[in-house]
Amino acid sequence: MAQSLVTMTADTVPAADEPSSADLADRLRRLLHARGTSQTELARWIGMDPTALSKCLTGARRWRPDELAAVAAATGVPLGYLRSGRGRAPKLEAGADYRPRAAALDSERRRAQIVAVTADLIARRGIHNVRVADIARQCGTSTGTIHYHFPSKVETLRAALGYYADRLYERLDREFAEATDSTDKLRRLVDVQLPSTGDDVAEWSIWIQSWTEAMLHPELRAEQGRVYARWRDTVVEVVRGCQREGHGPGADAQALASRFTALVDGLAIQVLSGTGDMTAARMRELLLDAFEPHIHLRPAG
Repeated sequence: MAQSLVTMTADTVPAADEPSSADLADRLRRLLHARGTSQTELARWIGMDPTALSKCLTGARRWRPDELAAVAAATGVPLGYLRSGRGRAPKLEAGADYRPRAAALDSERRRAQIVAVTADLIARRGIHNVRVADIARQCGTSTGTIHYHFPSKVETLRAALGYYADRLYERLDREFAEATDSTDKLRRLVDVQLPSTGDDVAEWSIWIQSWTEAMLHPELRAEQGRVYARWRDTVVEVVRGCQREGHGPGADAQALASRFTALVDGLAIQVLSGTGDMTAARMRELLLDAFEPHIHLRPAG
């Protein structure tokens, strides 16, 4: 790993008994690459936030001892080798069928792991291409355990929808905390909804699949409706915040929110399906005008 990728500050310089962030990251990346394992998968296996793992791998955050121990247990690599690179190096076989060791998890943590894995698989493969055996393999557990938590595929999609909805609101909370005013919150709402990254696409994949399945399975409609209502209410509240700040005070906030959410959904489907020339950048430009002429999101001038 290039040294230029590691920012060494007072908070990230390792102590004498800590591994070098750059060297550790290099060993771990080579290990994951050889075994065909992604950072996202590793984060799920060890119960670590993917963002925190990414920061550890770039030197922006220190590894905690328990996190390194969890990495060693999940990958089957000696902790001493991960920390120092000394000792017998693990045999790295490209393309080998690698399965992580399943740690003993309590029921709540096990369910959270299964939900995260299930959501990721459904997002990438589609609900009808995911088998219970696939979920069990990724979790390092039995199919019986999966059935215990999710008796049907409808339940797995419902859980996946809730999982990605929670992730969306965690991100919105972070974005709103940095916003300067309500119009800035609306701009951040626009950016959060763009299918620009792999995580964004996964979130949209689950959302679009939930619509399709809700058409076929009435038992999914209540959950899909609840998640949609929460999202729309969020938009309405931000619009009303803009109105309290003097932007479009006479406008119908409910109507503006309905226009915006419908436009978001339709444009995202075009981007993801490759319809016409719609791109995430073009989608953003159109969404910035969604509240006109009542609320202006473009810079004045």
